[in-house]
Amino acid sequence: MYCNRPECYCRSRSLLVQRSKKSLRTQPVHLSSSASHHHSMARQSLRTQPVHLSSSASHHHSMARQSNAGVDVNSYRHHQHHQHSHFGSSAMSRSNDELREKTFLSKNTAMRNGQTDFDKNDIIFDDTGMILSGSMEALIQRLLPTRDYCPPRHYIFTLLLNLRTFISPSDLMQKIVQHCMFEQNSNSENFRKESRQRMFDNVYLLCSEWVDNVPLDFRSTPMQQRLKELLSLCAVDSNCKQRADDLVAQLCTALHRVLRYEAALRSIQKKVEAAPLQSEQPSGLITLGTSPAVIAQQLTHIELERLSMIGADEFILALAANKIDSGGKLNCEQTGNIGHYVDWFNQVTDMIAGEILRHSRKRCRVKTIEYLIDVAKECINVGNFNSLMAIVAGLSLPAVSRLKKTWTRVEKSKLEILQHQLDPSGNFTSYRATLKAAIWRSEGAKNELETIIIPFFALLLKDLLLIYTRCRRPLANGHLNYAVFSQLADNIYNFNNWKRRSCPFPKHPAVLQYLLLSPAYSEKELMLLSYDCEPAVEGVDREQYKKLKAEK
Repeated sequence: MYCNRPECYCRSRSLLVQRSKKSLRTQPVHLSSSASHHHSMARQSLRTQPVHLSSSASHHHSMARQSNAGVDVNSYRHHQHHQHSHFGSSAMSRSNDELREKTFLSKNTAMRNGQTDFDKNDIIFDDTGMILSGSMEALIQRLLPTRDYCPPRHYIFTLLLNLRTFISPSDLMQKIVQHCMFEQNSNSENFRKESRQRMFDNVYLLCSEWVDNVPLDFRSTPMQQRLKELLSLCAVDSNCKQRADDLVAQLCTALHRVLRYEAALRSIQKKVEAAPLQSEQPSGLITLGTSPAVIAQQLTHIELERLSMIGADEFILALAANKIDSGGKLNCEQTGNIGHYVDWFNQVTDMIAGEILRHSRKRCRVKTIEYLIDVAKECINVGNFNSLMAIVAGLSLPAVSRLKKTWTRVEKSKLEILQHQLDPSGNFTSYRATLKAAIWRSEGAKNELETIIIPFFALLLKDLLLIYTRCRRPLANGHLNYAVFSQLADNIYNFNNWKRRSCPFPKHPAVLQYLLLSPAYSEKELMLLSYDCEPAVEGVDREQYKKLKAEK
């Protein structure tokens, strides 16, 4: 169905969208030079340029000192046409929702109960009946439940996530409440118990999707009151009221958990500390007496806990505001739990460098580096790619990478797998292939050990930003780009599924405490330790050392 107005080019645009989708099915996402430049500026610090982890590691570290991050964002259409989906166990239900939506749209029965169909210019479809674009009011109208209609789950999540760029969640909730009040009183049929029950079921589905996937929208008291008002409109019996009460209780539990987490983080806020005293004997993490696998598992515990606190709405807020200062840092107060998660990445990076530089003897530094490389390899096996990249970022810091005498003693075979994972060619094709393999393993998992997916967060944010810049731009006819909305929603829906996975590994309190309380060091302190390990010998190196000593 297309617009027939001669002054409108909706049909040609929709055909271009279809052709672009087909091309996206086969071509990976590549950053433009401008986008690459922008994100190179969005690093948490300028400590980069590793020496011994190959040029691929150097390219990685320019991204890894985090303020943004990544998962495979090839077109969502591309994934729909492959056997393996990024939705894990939810793939089938999502597919069924899309089939319901397609059937609903192809019959052009958008509204019932005496309401007229949409003007064909308000919504544009592709040849299969799927939405390509629409005006904001038309898209919102399809979100509103009636006694005979509830939008598919995929559509609900897509609009709840993306419309906040154009209308606040509170204003959207107000529209939904007003619509449901009008709908309930529009005719006498709606007062029958059976009709009210159907209306409640459809309203409940919309509300439960909102509470499950974007609970932080209900932090304010007015939003919570609106939710209760909406659920009570059609509650026909005690069973409906109990379901409504249970949903509100579920919301309160989720919000209290976030509040406790944020309070706990504030209580252990990191301060830059003096460099650790160097020791001639092994010290630090390597002396805890645990295997690299155990360290990787404890890192996974922390990653999943912090990942689970990031709300879908926080992605949109962070991407929309793009709150990165001139120094390349994300402001944690402005970016909420995303900022805290970025801080955790940087904390691990600093810890890795400190673990190496605290040893004055080369033999101990070599042993520590090889141990940490083994931890990184175990992170790959677990599916914890964010800790993997944090460890490699620590190994790539200038204070560590300049230790040429130390690196010559490190077993070269231990570096090969990390160098492969860090290869930036083809927009990190190697990493994306490994991530996809982990997703396939997760979909066919025979036990909980195979279900964990923790993406490299800096690359995830970067990929999402590339999609979001298209989401926020209306099309030439004023429509919102629903096709791109859906692509962004699919990626964040993926993330929501991954962050809810439980960590199946046993906890080791001593290791967890050591990791969580690891100190933060300044770049200057780490560099001075590095020069204590291996004195400056080259001209530029010596000049830098003199400058650091003068500033001390």
